[in-house]
Amino acid sequence: MLDFLVSTSESELLADMLWSLGVVAVEERQASGDFVTLRTSMGVEYSVSRDHITKSFPNVIVSVAHIERSVADTWRAHAAPTWVTEDVVLCPAWVTPPDAPHVIRIEPADTFGLGNHTTTVLALQLGLRHCKRDSRVFDFGCGSGVLAIAVTKILQCESFVFDIAHNAREVVNVNNELNNVNTTWLNDSINLSADLVFANILAPVLIAESTTIKGSVHESGLIVLSGMRDDQVQQVLLSYSECLELERESRDGWTAVILRKM
Repeated sequence: MLDFLVSTSESELLADMLWSLGVVAVEERQASGDFVTLRTSMGVEYSVSRDHITKSFPNVIVSVAHIERSVADTWRAHAAPTWVTEDVVLCPAWVTPPDAPHVIRIEPADTFGLGNHTTTVLALQLGLRHCKRDSRVFDFGCGSGVLAIAVTKILQCESFVFDIAHNAREVVNVNNELNNVNTTWLNDSINLSADLVFANILAPVLIAESTTIKGSVHESGLIVLSGMRDDQVQQVLLSYSECLELERESRDGWTAVILRKM
């Protein structure tokens, strides 16, 4: 577990960043003065995510909190299914699923994500509306694999996944088995030529990795960008100026867009 000591004025912004990094719970604890501590789990190998945070919030103090696993996992008792559409629901693996035509079971472990964050829901909504059956799909920054697994199960897509998180590959394999699908782990997206790529990651990473993201789809291929706050969208899209925006979805301060590579 990590503790982030942050000023009250910046606590909401930092909490949003933590959610966008894929944490499954954030506990706010009162600290002295005009400060609060945000406690969350970012997995064993958290250095990359922590670096993103400290660059954006240089005054935040980060410390390790040693918590018994049984205590750290208390959030699981409050987890619930998340409806993406009237037919599609993302359901924690340990929760009894609701009656729905398409149920995607997810065990997040310490990865992004359970599927309940707005950025995931928006990305999947756009993907399901625009992705054709039997497409070749790449989930860049896949976390638990929820996006790729969903389109594989629902649309019979051929899906490829990648994430820098140390345990993401293991977690994706678990979720493949839960949903009786197969996704392929990639170490290199060169020459992939996908029909659609999902990139549900932080806005600065969408910019930094724009060449890789655009290069993973063929000409006229689709790109779903999510993980952006509303005020970050225009800056991100500057790195995709050669693409045509087809649609966007916004909710709770977050925006996802789908582009066509031209």
